[in-house]
Amino acid sequence: MSLRETLRKVLGVAVLESRWVLRQPMWIVQEVFTVVAFMVILYAWGGVGAVRHTLIAFMVASGLSLGLNVVGQEVGWKRITGMIDMLVASPVTPRAYIIGALLGHLIFAPAPLAVMIVVAVLLNALHYLLAGFAAMLLLTPTSTALGLAIAMRIEKPTNIAAITNPISFALMMLPPVFYPAAVIPEPFRLLVVTLVPTGAAAEFARSLVGLSPYPPILPLTALIAWLVASMTVAARSVRWGLE
Repeated sequence: MSLRETLRKVLGVAVLESRWVLRQPMWIVQEVFTVVAFMVILYAWGGVGAVRHTLIAFMVASGLSLGLNVVGQEVGWKRITGMIDMLVASPVTPRAYIIGALLGHLIFAPAPLAVMIVVAVLLNALHYLLAGFAAMLLLTPTSTALGLAIAMRIEKPTNIAAITNPISFALMMLPPVFYPAAVIPEPFRLLVVTLVPTGAAAEFARSLVGLSPYPPILPLTALIAWLVASMTVAARSVRWGLE
């Protein structure tokens, strides 16, 4: 298959996956309000330092949610409606669909990202945002692979959201993503930032801006290990037509 043909399929899936958001733009407004509300609350609790941490946390949370929640549940919905069977019968490959689905749901990103860029510039914390973005790029493939593995393996697709939502919430709120890892005593801190993907992603970003006692290579190694493991699991789970 030529590169041009692959790009055409990816773009087609991306356009298809983004149509519902364009028809219901209030979802994007909700994303903006969520970002602003969290920043106001954390500023009231912890001042400017807390808001800077939030810039990293939101990027990590976005990488997790985009893969585990959005893509995973979208595949589950297509199983319910039978759309997955149409994709199986079409020339679209699993790889083209996965990449296209990710790109299509990135339509959520520009509006809240614009808010975070403005805040980062005002607080002289653009490097925090860039570090968070680097962590998001590493985490998103892992969360996507996990979301797809869950979505394609669960027997009843109506149960997918009931499984991915609590997993996503737990990985987002329990590890040190929206709070610094320093509050966790050793050796548990080291375990969290190496064994939990979101904890590793957040700590990697913090290490890039000098807020972590660990070198960047430690959480980076953990993220790469998670990526390899999740891709291996997804490769065994994601099959066109597998029921």
